[in-house]
Amino acid sequence: MGIWQRVLPETVNNDYQGSKVAMYGLVLLMFPLTFRSLVHLLKDDSGVNSIATIVLFGGDPDPNNVVYLFSSLWGGQQLVFVCLLAIVLVRYRALIPMMYALLVAEMAFRFVSGSLHPLTPEYYASRPPGAVGTLPMLIYVVTMLFFSLSSRKPQAAQPD
Repeated sequence: MGIWQRVLPETVNNDYQGSKVAMYGLVLLMFPLTFRSLVHLLKDDSGVNSIATIVLFGGDPDPNNVVYLFSSLWGGQQLVFVCLLAIVLVRYRALIPMMYALLVAEMAFRFVSGSLHPLTPEYYASRPPGAVGTLPMLIYVVTMLFFSLSSRKPQAAQPD
C-alpha cells in the first residue's frame, strides 16, 4: 500500500495499520491541543496577553477586542479539530496518518504566517510559547507521521 493510500485510504474504518507509537502519540498530543484550544476560546484575553505576552494596544475603540475575538475564533476552530482527532481515535483509526498530515500542514502554515506577518520583539514582553514550541512540535508531528505510515509486522500465529 502506497503512502497516499495510507494518508487517504479508500475505505475508512477502525483498522489502523501503522505503529502504535503514533496512535498513542496522538492521544498524548490531544492534551496540550485541548488546553490551548480552551484557553484561546474561553480566557478573557484569549491568552494573547496573559500567556503569549502580547502587549496591550491603545486606541478608541479598543483594538484589543478585535485581537481577542480572532484569537477566540481560532480557539473554537482548534477545539473542533481536537474533537475530530478524538473521533478518529475512537472510530476511524485508519485516518490517523491523515490527521498527522493535517497537523504537519498546520505547523507549516504557522511558519508561513509568521514570515508574512512577523511580530518583532516590541509586540511582546517575552517570546510567546507558540513561537518557541512550533519547531519542536513540527518535529514531533513529522516523526509521528512517519510512525503512522510504517506498517506493523503481522504477528506470528501462537501455537495451541
